Amino acid sequence: MKLTDLIRSTDVIKTISYIDDIEINEITIQSRAVKKNSLFIAQKGLNFDGHNFVEEAIINGASAVVLEKEMPELNIPQIIVKNTRMAYATICSEFYGNPKNRLKIIGITGTNGKTSCSLFLAQILNYAQKKCAVIGTLGAFFKDKEYSSNLTTPDPNVFHKLLKEFADNGAEYVVMECSAHSIFLDKLFNIQFEVGILTNITQDHLDFFKNMQIYANTKLSFFHKHKIKYKIINADDKYCTNLLNFSNIISYGLKNPADIFAVNVELLPQNSSFVVNALDNVFEVCTNLTGEFNVYNILAVIAAAMCVGVSLDAIITCLKNMQTPPGRFNIFNLDNNRTVIVDFAHTPDGLKKAIIAAKNICKGKIISLFGCGGDRDKSKRPIMGKIAEKLSDFVILTSDNPRFEKPEKILADIEKGFNGHNYFKIANRSEAISTAIKMLNSNDCLLVLGKGGELYQDINGIKIPYNDFDE
Repeated sequence: MKLTDLIRSTDVIKTISYIDDIEINEITIQSRAVKKNSLFIAQKGLNFDGHNFVEEAIINGASAVVLEKEMPELNIPQIIVKNTRMAYATICSEFYGNPKNRLKIIGITGTNGKTSCSLFLAQILNYAQKKCAVIGTLGAFFKDKEYSSNLTTPDPNVFHKLLKEFADNGAEYVVMECSAHSIFLDKLFNIQFEVGILTNITQDHLDFFKNMQIYANTKLSFFHKHKIKYKIINADDKYCTNLLNFSNIISYGLKNPADIFAVNVELLPQNSSFVVNALDNVFEVCTNLTGEFNVYNILAVIAAAMCVGVSLDAIITCLKNMQTPPGRFNIFNLDNNRTVIVDFAHTPDGLKKAIIAAKNICKGKIISLFGCGGDRDKSKRPIMGKIAEKLSDFVILTSDNPRFEKPEKILADIEKGFNGHNYFKIANRSEAISTAIKMLNSNDCLLVLGKGGELYQDINGIKIPYNDFDE
């Protein structure tokens, strides 16, 4: 593709040297990945500045570079822009033919519930014959095919390639998770959303965002940065209510006044039922999902489905047979009425909601097994310990994804939140689960938390095959 065509939608301050005849075959932000006829885009990261690697990119064959500051010493065409992150997103979209314009995109952000909401909504849309693809924590999918993806919200090069593949294969909608990092780093610059959902804002990622206010403001900025036709928010979340004065807001909840709300909620071990009032349309929902958090998720996706024209009959019918995402409160019934629940809960709020949900459906004791990720927000560790001790009959602390930290150090941090002795530590996760299963008596419930459907443990930079379900 001609360089002039690639940058036609980019806010260019100036170009240096002749660029009209330059052909670009690849776009990259990694100097080591540059090949002949590549366009190298220099981004400023947290630890490195891509401008320091321009010479390496040129040696490897870059045909041109996109920079935030002019580098007079270079003998290569330069495109100077104000923000290379925004330029990267715009250029990648052009490179793949702006596939975003051929799709209706629904974005879901929030601390918890993104994955469940995205997969619930995709099931409803596909049931209603609105061909829908998914991008999120569990990967990228359309129909029965899985596409190559890397992050919850992929970098622009991967993201726009995915959109092209989806559109080329007949997709009409894309439901995607929008992480706080992707919003902060402008990965979704210039994306227009048909629907935007904000599920909740609770503590997570403070290793990156430093404090809750910065983290919350980043989540809220999803609605400031993007054109969103319909905006759906949780009326029971204290941060979300800051958006109530926006236009085209649809609120949902259980406690505060909302446009879409539920009453007569009955949560059973294998299913739940409740009456929904959705913009004065009243109907009963019966679903195989359980837990109050899933009532919130369902209300959010009902709102989104209604916004894009799905009939209430289709929504109600699909909810009856809704499939639970792997690692999202998956319930396993063992002999002697013993229960094991596997859930991805890895934040204080997620942990609290998962244990409360288990207590509502379990007649016996609750054993909670969890750890915390290494090289991530350390401040939440003792908080999660305190919550687990308060709500559980017994707690087993174990390894999650320690990454480059020692598991014992992570467990010691969690242990600071405990006041009593209703816990012990087993760093080896497989051994911990085996021990916990043997502790279960009749009617007891074991919660295996933190990893959900992950297929690995990240230890010293190596992803070792591992899965809680297998254990």
